[in-house]
Amino acid sequence: MPVSAQSSSRELQTEVQASVLELQRQTWKARGHAKEKWLERALAEPIRDPREAEKRAAWISHALDVVRCGQAEVKYQAALLDAYAEHLSALEMSLMAACESKPGVGGKNTQAEKRT
Repeated sequence: MPVSAQSSSRELQTEVQASVLELQRQTWKARGHAKEKWLERALAEPIRDPREAEKRAAWISHALDVVRCGQAEVKYQAALLDAYAEHLSALEMSLMAACESKPGVGGKNTQAEKRT
């Protein structure tokens, strides 16, 4: 496959990935807004008796625990992604430096390059 076909294929793949990512982002955002609205409506309903107040307090406490665990998981995953992104950037810089400093990258050295 010619280099131009490879690069255009790679660009198309990147565009598709970006579109899918944007669609997923919008979906998650819409789901989040729907959950926020549901929670607002549920919390706005009046409490009818002390037993219901206890149940609501226990539910809120449990929900807070779930949210905090989710936040901790997101922070952990973000830290892993940051470390991985840093690693990939270091590899990219090393490979770019090697590409710029060495003639005939890719194993296609000319006879003149082999003699030097």
